[in-house]
Amino acid sequence: MASAIFEHTGVSILIGMVSLYYAYRVMVLKDVRAVVGKNKPEPKDKEGFCRDTGKLIIFFAIGSFLMAGLELFNATVAFVQMAVWVVISFMLWKKVNEKYY
Repeated sequence: MASAIFEHTGVSILIGMVSLYYAYRVMVLKDVRAVVGKNKPEPKDKEGFCRDTGKLIIFFAIGSFLMAGLELFNATVAFVQMAVWVVISFMLWKKVNEKYY
């Protein structure tokens, strides 16, 4: 039974776990380079940037876990939910970048 569940939801759960790892790196370790890359300059307010970026990554992780749950019932609904979640995440990421750069 567990293998059948992970067969359907494994990728979504993995994406959620990786997102939580990066949220930890940004929020706790204050590792800005984990998300912005090496060529981009430091943000104006590193503390605020780490806080807002970490919240955004946690928001994305919640969407991944929600998708994993929805995949058990209806794959189409799960796909639409994640597509909307990704669009919202991209819009919020753009807002964070405009605020701190």
